[in-house]
Amino acid sequence: MQYQLSGIDTHLDFGFGITGEAYYNSAEHLYDNKENIKTVQQVEMPTNYLYRHSIELFLKSLIIIFHKRLQLPYDSEPFDTKRPKILTGGVWKDLYTCHWIDELYNYWLNELLLKHQSDLKMEAPKGDWQEETTISQFFPLIAGYDRDSSFFRYPVTKNSTLDPEKYTMQRLDLEKLQAIFNGEDTRKNKKGGRVFMLLKNDNDEIVDGFERAEDVLDNVTQALKKVSHYFYCIHIMTRVTLCNGA
Repeated sequence: MQYQLSGIDTHLDFGFGITGEAYYNSAEHLYDNKENIKTVQQVEMPTNYLYRHSIELFLKSLIIIFHKRLQLPYDSEPFDTKRPKILTGGVWKDLYTCHWIDELYNYWLNELLLKHQSDLKMEAPKGDWQEETTISQFFPLIAGYDRDSSFFRYPVTKNSTLDPEKYTMQRLDLEKLQAIFNGEDTRKNKKGGRVFMLLKNDNDEIVDGFERAEDVLDNVTQALKKVSHYFYCIHIMTRVTLCNGA
């Protein structure tokens, strides 16, 4: 396809789509090679960030493409403006500075895809221009953790109540230690063992402890992976059917 081999300065979406593909493929590589990543903690965070950012880039690409191909203005700005916008909460905001993944999705889905289905079918009859409800159902989960692209990018965010859920070393309930020592808690990870860090005071008393969690926030990872793959496919379909490969 032409857009994959041409300069970004020639892309009708300003390069958002091809950059989204790079982030998606990088995320897939990390996901498939997780066991080879030489880090003790937070191995899931870069993968989740790349998946999540690829979704944002694909959405921005699609918004720009739909506006251009259907010649839809952004409020008072023309469809081919270099400063595209998004309508959210009744207000037009700069697309480049909007990182709210749920608002980007809602705008693309409701204001562009569904509202202009007949136009899309006329312009590109071979395209699949309908909502995938299973994908829509993932957005509340994703936005609940990482609405603005910060949760998997930084160790501490404004979601202070959720931040601990992404940490590899999870604090132990010390009251359950005896059950672990007695072999009553027999949970195992995929490698067959469990990793603990126990801290003692000067009196040799255990005062704190942590256990290494495996597949941290796996439900979010799986949602990000599926949504990212969906938009990877939708983006390519759009470039082929609506943009003739450009």
